Amino acid sequence: SWESQLGFFGRVNYSLKDRYLLEANIRYDGSSKFPTNLQWRWYPSFSAAWRVMEEPWMEFAKQAVSALKLRASWGSIGDQTVPSNLYVPTMSRSELAWVMSGAKLVYYGTPAAVSDAITWQDIVTLDFGVDASFFADGALSVTFDWFQRDTDNMLVPMEGISYTFGTSAPKGNYGSFRTRGWELAVNYGHQFSNGLTLTVDAALADALTKV
Repeated sequence: SWESQLGFFGRVNYSLKDRYLLEANIRYDGSSKFPTNLQWRWYPSFSAAWRVMEEPWMEFAKQAVSALKLRASWGSIGDQTVPSNLYVPTMSRSELAWVMSGAKLVYYGTPAAVSDAITWQDIVTLDFGVDASFFADGALSVTFDWFQRDTDNMLVPMEGISYTFGTSAPKGNYGSFRTRGWELAVNYGHQFSNGLTLTVDAALADALTKV
């Protein structure tokens, strides 16, 4: 068996007055793990940031706040970390312990049921964040992120299959997976006159996942 993956990638960056930052990306990915008509998918992503402290009207706060950035991003990417034969019915081969005519007897199992529409799992991430540094030397920094991560078209067994079907349920892009949460990170660093440096890091996070 063999498998291959091919992709094309493009990116555009834009900065206005070193305050407003934009970035856009586009991917076109293909994988031989899927049927021919479902091998290729487009995956865009976008991000934006506002460096608030670069605004002239924030000059009054620079002694207390050395940097402040607001940012947001949305992006999608494909996941093809799945077996390459999910849409191909195969028969397992085994040998019996019995020997006949000098050779063990061979038998084949019933082929599993498969779906002919297996394609990429889509991972979509949404994020809003704040980066801030305090004091003139930026000794104290705080980063906060709220995020949501969705996995659409997740490969799971089909529902509603009868127990008398005779084999396991076929896998397909029937599931979804969502994680939503937030992260807070705080860093403080100070160098004393004798050269000794003190660094303190703290982090707090919470997330809830639903399948």
